[in-house]
Amino acid sequence: MLKTRVTSIGKNAGSKEDGLIILFDDSASDKLRDVSMIHEKLADFEQNYDLTVGQKVTFDEQEYEITYVGPLVESNLMSIGHTIFDFHEVPTDPRPNSIYLRPHGEPDVHVGTVITFGK
Repeated sequence: MLKTRVTSIGKNAGSKEDGLIILFDDSASDKLRDVSMIHEKLADFEQNYDLTVGQKVTFDEQEYEITYVGPLVESNLMSIGHTIFDFHEVPTDPRPNSIYLRPHGEPDVHVGTVITFGK
């Protein structure tokens, strides 16, 4: 299981209508910080963890099911803390750095929200 905590939210990080949450760790540039949520790994963050379709992702107590994991997600998440949560149907050509989730519609996220991957 992977656990992180949101530490800041960029002023242009999007709205619930966008259906996207962009995550980076503290190494993100100022431009990326402006459009992203910055998060930190928590103590029980596993370095080698496989995310798979059907597993859950929670934002505090709000639970979502993984419907697609892009081929770049795990390496990006481990190296620069990056992924994109996409709350839409998986398209014909999904983004390789995204985790697609359902139900559709973004969760309520704030500074301090704990994100648990692979529950």
